[in-house]
Amino acid sequence: MKISWEQIQESAINVIAEETRIEGKIVFDQISRVHGVLVGEVKAKNGSTLILAETAMVEGSIDADRLIIDGYVKGDIVAHGKVTISRTGRVVGNIHAPSLELEFGSYFEGKCAMENGRGAVREATQLA
Repeated sequence: MKISWEQIQESAINVIAEETRIEGKIVFDQISRVHGVLVGEVKAKNGSTLILAETAMVEGSIDADRLIIDGYVKGDIVAHGKVTISRTGRVVGNIHAPSLELEFGSYFEGKCAMENGRGAVREATQLA
């Protein structure tokens, strides 16, 4: 049986492998999973999800729609949706997002500014 190009569905997932190091301005789209090291400015386009696996390390700023952190981030985060720091996640930096989830065992050192539905900003200093 011959397969045509129209029958092949490519995945919309980007993967940065463990032991890979990328420096500079990094732009992601769709769903992106990082197992390696990113240094610099990280931007995930609107509607995308950035997943930082346990082995991931980011040194620099992150701007994303949805962010799931299982690894380590040293830098400020701006999210337009939800930020989740899992039990293995570590963040040292400030977070600005409308929704923040800290799982039991996660570590967050910095300030958090959250907008509620009316556009008002609530600030809290969190050390979990």
